[in-house]
Amino acid sequence: MAQVQAEQIANRSFGLKSNLIIGMCLFYFLNFFIQAINFDIALALLSLSVFILSLRHAKSTPRVLAGIMFVLGIFFTLSKGEGVAEISSGITMNLPLLVLVLLVPLLSIPLKVRGYFKTVRFFLENMAVDTKKIFGSISFFIFCMGPVLNLGSIRVLHETIKDIKLSSVLLAKSYLVGFSTVILWSPYFASVALVLYYLEVPFANYVPLGLTMAVIQMIIGNLLFRFYSRAKGTEQGKQEEAAITELKEVNSRQNSIHKKKLWSLIGIITLLMGSIFLLEYITKWPMMLLVSAVSVGYPLLWSLVTRQWKSVEKHFIEFKDRSLPRMNNEVVLFISAGLFGKALQGTIIAAFIRKFLNHIASMSFLLFILAVMGIIVSLCFIGIHQIVVVTALVTQMDASFIGTTPEVLALLIMISWSMAAVLSPVNPLNLLVSGSVKHSGMDVGFKWNGIYLLSMFVIGTIFVYAVH
Repeated sequence: MAQVQAEQIANRSFGLKSNLIIGMCLFYFLNFFIQAINFDIALALLSLSVFILSLRHAKSTPRVLAGIMFVLGIFFTLSKGEGVAEISSGITMNLPLLVLVLLVPLLSIPLKVRGYFKTVRFFLENMAVDTKKIFGSISFFIFCMGPVLNLGSIRVLHETIKDIKLSSVLLAKSYLVGFSTVILWSPYFASVALVLYYLEVPFANYVPLGLTMAVIQMIIGNLLFRFYSRAKGTEQGKQEEAAITELKEVNSRQNSIHKKKLWSLIGIITLLMGSIFLLEYITKWPMMLLVSAVSVGYPLLWSLVTRQWKSVEKHFIEFKDRSLPRMNNEVVLFISAGLFGKALQGTIIAAFIRKFLNHIASMSFLLFILAVMGIIVSLCFIGIHQIVVVTALVTQMDASFIGTTPEVLALLIMISWSMAAVLSPVNPLNLLVSGSVKHSGMDVGFKWNGIYLLSMFVIGTIFVYAVH
């Protein structure tokens, strides 16, 4: 009886939080088009309510970090002689980023309903004839789908292919190589959105640099795996190839059906990306607002056009009742980091960070690159989330003082964020991959991908210095 009552209380709590999150997202959209003090207040109150409810259920590290940043944010704001209005503004500072993170998973609903992931499994089973090809296929799939599905691309793909019996090393390497490229350039990913937002860089100006570096990284990752396969020589490779060759041959009809679905999937990804760029060009609206709007609009429009609302409705309900209320870590980190970052401006700490960065840059831009990479990677490795570290740094960076462009600064931070995500055993990316392959985060990040990270560090440093 007590257990039933506890479950009912938990369900009511989830339902309340889910409704508040939806209300927060709705008011975010309305507030963009209707600039009124009442909407600002309502948005801040909704965000604060969601933060308080989420703080209780967040994991210990994000909960402690968020609590400290929230308290310090209020303290710094009040110590500067500012009041409730500035605290309210700080609470909603990162709301565009948070709404984007919350709503992007909706893009996957039509893909699930149409069974596109079965097509992916089909080709991985039947067209990957050796370990090098299957590595390339997995990393390329995540490279393409990661911008749309975020970390869900790894989760969905692993569920789809886990019974093919590929080695843990191959899976961990391909997952991390593929997703580390997504972090560099995708407008749907929080890293890119946050940095471009603070540096006030249009996505169209940044994407040539970010995408070029992502492609280079993808090629290097695949080449390193080829060298790894040759060095291993052998038993592991033979076992993997044996597992693949045991798969059934496919008839031509199945092949034709899946090819059409694969091209359809490629078309959908291209359409989503293209629509974002086109809408930004036409409307001049912020990229984060457009991405969030497309995340909601695409599955709704698709369900109306295809008349599959019943199938889509089931996924919407699951998203509302189960997925949204569980995004506690994202909620508390983004809201508290926004308040902390805004409050930090104009303080002695901010002045010290800015002076330190400018001093390093005046000595040598190469030294500045190494310093930024070292700070972000080392602090993230010990458990401080990238959102916290990057917010503290990027809010104090001025490209003109440092002697470079905002686009180059953005690229430097993206590379550092990507490296930290792969290496840190407490980062969500590393945790997801290590949990999937049943090995420790240190094995997955450092032992198996250490050489890849070293290559990323060297090539990233050279690339940033060259475009600078």
